[in-house]
Amino acid sequence: MSDIFNINPYIRVAMHSVIPRHYVIKRRIIFDYELIYIADGEFTLKYDGVDYKCETGQFIFLRPDVPHSFRSINRDLTQPHIHFDITHTADSERVPVSFKDKPDMTDKEIGFIREDIFKGHPKTPYVTFSDPERVLEIFYEIVGSELSPLNKKARLIQILDALINDNFPNALTVDTAPYRIEKQIKDYIDAGQGLTARLEDIAKQFNYSKFYLERRFKEKYGVGLMAYRNEKRLQKARELLQTASVSAVAAKLGFSSIYSFS
Repeated sequence: MSDIFNINPYIRVAMHSVIPRHYVIKRRIIFDYELIYIADGEFTLKYDGVDYKCETGQFIFLRPDVPHSFRSINRDLTQPHIHFDITHTADSERVPVSFKDKPDMTDKEIGFIREDIFKGHPKTPYVTFSDPERVLEIFYEIVGSELSPLNKKARLIQILDALINDNFPNALTVDTAPYRIEKQIKDYIDAGQGLTARLEDIAKQFNYSKFYLERRFKEKYGVGLMAYRNEKRLQKARELLQTASVSAVAAKLGFSSIYSFS
């Protein structure tokens, strides 16, 4: 059994969608996960370089950072879908749905790509469920109802538990649990947040001991949390100095004076 207590999903989009026949979505990657139910119609999908035919009644599961494109065929395609993060992180609310290929992305957009907890498992878009009727019932409760965000999250956890147990057994282990705290903090800093925060501020933000966070971060990345933050802070300073004065950059990045900044 997967450990559902490691899952705290954030639902980015949950909606019905009707796509006209012969509609094309060009090659792209997505930042998050997308679960699609093909209610009617069919489409061809090129996923990680492999061609698939996706038909009515199938669930399709797209993962972060996997290149794909698709084309609807024959008739209009009805495909309710859910975009979500496995774990709600500090930047989840700011991350959009992606329609770009990776080479066309900015560094900031590349930083939005979620860690795939299923890496190491085959990158097939097909997923099946031992109780598909129940999963579909819950799926439509998320997509088509006026449930509160909390109730929708609770239902998505049920789907994720079924998804993992039926398709990715043993995906959640002590070593591969999604978005462990050190990864959350790294994503937080990489997204440009916390560049002026002290270790105490970050500890308060994530509700952990500063000593625990420092140890976990260094064990994972081989560098201290504050050292990593300082390097990112200076990288940001180098960018800002292209268009702003030294004093303005020092103030923006929280240095006490231009002398300490220098």
